[in-house]
Amino acid sequence: MKTLPKYWLLVAFLIHLLAAWFSVGHYHDDEYYQILDLAAFKLGFEMQNEVMWEYDEMVRSGLQPFIAFAVTKVFMFFGITSPFFCAFILRIISSVISLFAIVVFINAIQTQIRSKTVLRWTSFFLLFSWLLVFMNVRFSSEGWAMSCFILGYGIYLDPRFSDYKKYFLTGLLFGICFLARFQSGFLLLGLGCWMLFQQRESVRNFSTIIVGGIAALLIGVFIDYWLYGALTSSAWNIFEWHMLKGSLDNIVHEPWWFYIYYSSVQLLPPITLLTPAVVILFWFLFPRHSITWLTIPFILFHHYFGHKEMRYLFPILPFAPIMFAMLFEKLKDYFDFFNTKTFTWLVKITLGLSVIINMTLVLLVISLPASKEVAIWQNCLAKYIPIENAALLVYDPDGSGSAPGELELDFYNEKNIPIIPVRDEEDIYTLLIKSPDKNYFYAARKKSREDQLNKAAISHQLICRALPDWLLKININNWTSRTSMWRVWEISHDKPK
Repeated sequence: MKTLPKYWLLVAFLIHLLAAWFSVGHYHDDEYYQILDLAAFKLGFEMQNEVMWEYDEMVRSGLQPFIAFAVTKVFMFFGITSPFFCAFILRIISSVISLFAIVVFINAIQTQIRSKTVLRWTSFFLLFSWLLVFMNVRFSSEGWAMSCFILGYGIYLDPRFSDYKKYFLTGLLFGICFLARFQSGFLLLGLGCWMLFQQRESVRNFSTIIVGGIAALLIGVFIDYWLYGALTSSAWNIFEWHMLKGSLDNIVHEPWWFYIYYSSVQLLPPITLLTPAVVILFWFLFPRHSITWLTIPFILFHHYFGHKEMRYLFPILPFAPIMFAMLFEKLKDYFDFFNTKTFTWLVKITLGLSVIINMTLVLLVISLPASKEVAIWQNCLAKYIPIENAALLVYDPDGSGSAPGELELDFYNEKNIPIIPVRDEEDIYTLLIKSPDKNYFYAARKKSREDQLNKAAISHQLICRALPDWLLKININNWTSRTSMWRVWEISHDKPK
């Protein structure tokens, strides 16, 4: 790619490799329970937690659980049984696909941006944005939908390819995007309308895209049969569950301005403070552009949808830098102020602050686990708890099971360690009396639990904490003593000294 320095791709790959290694675990529970937990279930792992209700209703695509199942099976065949290594490989696969998709995407959109400098900045944020790096290494539905969509979008717009294979592959990728996350259907609807009414795509080419999409959906039906043991379509099931059965009326509703606020303050300030205004202005100034057509139905649906989370909009993240760049160039054409030295300096300051903040966040992404619970399993429980005659006690004061549930990660629990909730340290004392030969370990997130262990006269030794040691050593103002984090103690039957 002529627009990018050669070393950019190498640096981007190294950053993603580090993130894949250190950013263990999941960003959201769905990334685990609707993918890896289902894979664990199909692998025949001992399940201490029940699979999510989505399994009984058959409303989740089997695509990613099947990939996780297949990858794990392959490594088990070669004698590699570590679930943490298999999860790392899944993150590597996600990273490679994502980076390849971004390169194809940049190639496709570079003709939309006139200035080489603006294009270079756009490419920089596509390759090195902390949030995109974080998402690119996730084996999540949002991440895979994003990568497959921009890959299909980039292939479709690339003028170097024009035969039927290009259109079939585009449709196949769009179909996989849909299987990864069904809500991406609104992206496909908008882009499909643009192809027909703006691009004036030929019936032959559009039909080939449809055939590719149908091929992906048929593959999805076979994979759903593998997952559920019944000939069904999870895509139809989720439509029936939400739309026809009316489950949308029973979920928690966030205010209409949720995405406007959080897209401004949670992504990459100060530059993303402008995101809502940039998106709306882009729609008005580029009404015929494909990005306008595909983002409007997607964003409006998610504004209408009551339950809102920023991750729902992640599939359109790569389009944000393009919208910023194209709008910037358009405003420079319209208004003299955007060509003044004052505005140029303002842009440089804003970009400089954004880069500093972004690279700081990138360092955190490649240093910290995405899930502290998975990090506890990988760095502590899998290493220090013996295979036999051991149990993990988890502090659960209200008996709700929420805290033990966070550690009931059966895919990572390769030793099948029993997880037992305890309401307080007196329960631990009772268990010690009842089972004097049992090896107990105690996990709690509340910072006061060690004091309670001492009060209950229970001998214990701290064996690990959720955060890495290098971070805990930076104990400015003794913040570690006041921070709630997962801590694990080995419980001894000896009397405390």
